[in-house]
Amino acid sequence: MNTLKKYIGLVGLLVALQSCADLTENMITDTVADVQFSTAEGLDEALIGAYQPLRWFYGREPGMLMNLYGTDLFQEGQSYNSWWDNYGPGLNSSARLEPSGQVLVWEHFYRGINYANTVVTRSEEIDGLDPNFKNTKVGEARFLRAHYYFVLVQHFGGVHLTLEETRAVELEAFRTPEPEIYEAIVADLNFAIANLPVNQVQYGRPTRYAAVNHLAKVYLTMGNWEKAAELAIEVIESGQYQLLDNYADIFDPFNQRHSEVIWSVQWGDNPEVNNPGNELQRFLAPRQWLLPGLIGDDMYHVGIARFWPTDYALTELFGNDYRNGGLHIRNDSRYHATFKEVWEYNDVPNIPAGRAAGDTAAWFTNDPIMQELSDEEVAQKPFRLIRIRDRNDVFSPTVQKHRYPFLRNNGRDYMYMRLGETYLIAAEALMMLGRLDEAAEYFNVVRSRAAYPGEEIPLITPDELDIDEILDERGRELAGELHRWPDLKRTGKLLERVRKYNPYGGPNIQEHHALRPIPQSQIDRTQNEFGQNPGY
Repeated sequence: MNTLKKYIGLVGLLVALQSCADLTENMITDTVADVQFSTAEGLDEALIGAYQPLRWFYGREPGMLMNLYGTDLFQEGQSYNSWWDNYGPGLNSSARLEPSGQVLVWEHFYRGINYANTVVTRSEEIDGLDPNFKNTKVGEARFLRAHYYFVLVQHFGGVHLTLEETRAVELEAFRTPEPEIYEAIVADLNFAIANLPVNQVQYGRPTRYAAVNHLAKVYLTMGNWEKAAELAIEVIESGQYQLLDNYADIFDPFNQRHSEVIWSVQWGDNPEVNNPGNELQRFLAPRQWLLPGLIGDDMYHVGIARFWPTDYALTELFGNDYRNGGLHIRNDSRYHATFKEVWEYNDVPNIPAGRAAGDTAAWFTNDPIMQELSDEEVAQKPFRLIRIRDRNDVFSPTVQKHRYPFLRNNGRDYMYMRLGETYLIAAEALMMLGRLDEAAEYFNVVRSRAAYPGEEIPLITPDELDIDEILDERGRELAGELHRWPDLKRTGKLLERVRKYNPYGGPNIQEHHALRPIPQSQIDRTQNEFGQNPGY
């Protein structure tokens, strides 16, 4: 299958062409770029460079820190970067990724923006360029540019908006107001909608409907409910995508390119072109390999226990006490599809006497009956039983959506857009418009799909719909998929839910934490004043 993955090796060439810029963009100097990007092939090479920064965010710890930590659903396990969860003093303008000291998102995304700007700018300078080729490539570039700015503006507020290639050292940068940034994002995505094909030749490049779906999410964030609903419904009714019948199949590591995927960030099985690799599963997995008879394997890797679900996620959200009726873990398949609880012996030389490979070695459980066992009863179990109150920074249920049978330099794609979320975008927008009957219909399509075969699952009624119900359903459907922090901010529920459900972030979070600190490196490298966000 012809995919985008094999081209990522070209990024090494592109990175070699960079120079320093005061805006922390990786510039492409005129001296080389005038030759390199003067042809159609060179233009596409620049475009490939615009994809690569996605990997630094969506397959690595920065994207997890900024989207999972400090929310109602996830909290710190073992981490060098606890301030993203507890909103402590370490969350400041000098915050970097510890212990490596690497940058988080700012520099990487501005590098992607400049590559996208290069495509837009240079496409006007190449003589004889086929108009269809040009518009398609510029459509891709503007889609990526819109995405980078969408992430930046949600987390940082007003940022520097540049829509032209950086060709010389720039000593000034200015914070553009958020409405102007959103205006640019909308314009880019509308161009992409008008010029991208319905089906791409190479898997992983955005299509027309990926741009439509992205714009629906942007309008939802902007509060333009009418447009958000209209565009989400357009994607649903396009016939290009279908919900899978079985929720767990969405995350089958052997079938990543199924009918529910609208757009995904690409990796591959060749570690030589996978830099940086997708390590989401490794960061989410517990240190189960510390127990006798267990070792890290290729599917779940050697877990380093960075991210834990909150007690709220394990109990109230998914309904762990099935004895109470209603929505719970025995009629809603999403809990057990999302979280791995049981670990089986796989280290044959070190399996305890009387046990065998494949027997249960550990059960990190939210089952209500197990929660009621006494410590003595727990000790009598033939495996390590970890109840919710026994959890520590080593052992806990783990998100298993990102599992993949490859070594540490994981080659799994990351699904940024899938149709299940699109239904919930439509439901939220319609609810905000007061069209509750329609909203409930889209909501219940997702809820119905989650039912275990043969089990009745309670559906929502129009009068039960409110923003908390939407957030709860998004939590069940999208847990661990790097959407939660923006969801809480968008709905105005960040402070309320963190204070209520996150034991580390709750005591510290303040109003100003709805924006992240501008990196000090950006402020220091700009000759004019580049203001910091309030509170930092």
